[in-house]
Amino acid sequence: MGERSRLVIFALGTFHAAGLIATLVLILYALDGLAPVLGSLSTIAGLALFGALWVTTVWSARRTLRGAFTIAPWRALPLDTLLSRAALSGGINGIAFLAFVGLILGISSAFNGDVGVVGYGFLIFATVGAAVAFVIGLVLGLLFAGVDLALVSATRAILTNEKSRP
Repeated sequence: MGERSRLVIFALGTFHAAGLIATLVLILYALDGLAPVLGSLSTIAGLALFGALWVTTVWSARRTLRGAFTIAPWRALPLDTLLSRAALSGGINGIAFLAFVGLILGISSAFNGDVGVVGYGFLIFATVGAAVAFVIGLVLGLLFAGVDLALVSATRAILTNEKSRP
């Protein structure tokens, strides 16, 4: 993988993470839930959660776009391969981020002395949460693959001075 490909994948993955955070903040703000969430979240825990989202999202983008820039952007891979990779990588990203959230919240609770009872509730949360996280990640992976396709195509058209109108 060339340096240019790595930079494009890194930029797209970072764009995905920032877009997810911005969307989450807007939704929480609209539901009047932003103040309680920010009030209960420490700076270190918030940074750790954003870092976990960023790492898993860039990793997911790299898995999805692997080999997509070998000849020409988005022409080296068939569209169905790219979309299936985006769906699978997005689903795995959802589960990985959920695991990081559980780990970060568990560590944060241990430092605060708020360690609760671990048992069936955790097992139900882990299984149902993983299934929901996979589906949400799958949908977001497909959505971001479409956005990436549009962005890379538009950038390519601008750089090659192609006109989008007949």
